Amino acid sequence: TMSGRSAALSLYRSLLRSHAKCLPPNMRQLGDSYIKSEFRLHRSVTQPEQLEKFFAEWGVYLDHINTSGRARDAVATGALESDYSTKMGTNLPTDSTLNEEQQEKLEELREEAIKLGKGG
Repeated sequence: TMSGRSAALSLYRSLLRSHAKCLPPNMRQLGDSYIKSEFRLHRSVTQPEQLEKFFAEWGVYLDHINTSGRARDAVATGALESDYSTKMGTNLPTDSTLNEEQQEKLEELREEAIKLGKGG
């Protein structure tokens, strides 16, 4: 639907804006390419449950990026103590297991990060 498309486009743009504002250049490049790839892959999805989950997860990610960015800004301006944790991401529990699709995505991200680290 048109409203679904405009909501998707709005989320997509918000994600890219947050990356531009909150991420260092190397992480931004990796994150932007991942967002673009994921949204492209989900363009043809028509199942409402799958779309809801997709957009909900990206919404959670957007909140995390914005919260982390605000915390870093607050530390930089002295509004928060410098020992306040502003790391990106969270560690997985040591007993967690990834399914095959998750392992493939993780490998794709690893390869993309290596390429970016080599300047290309």
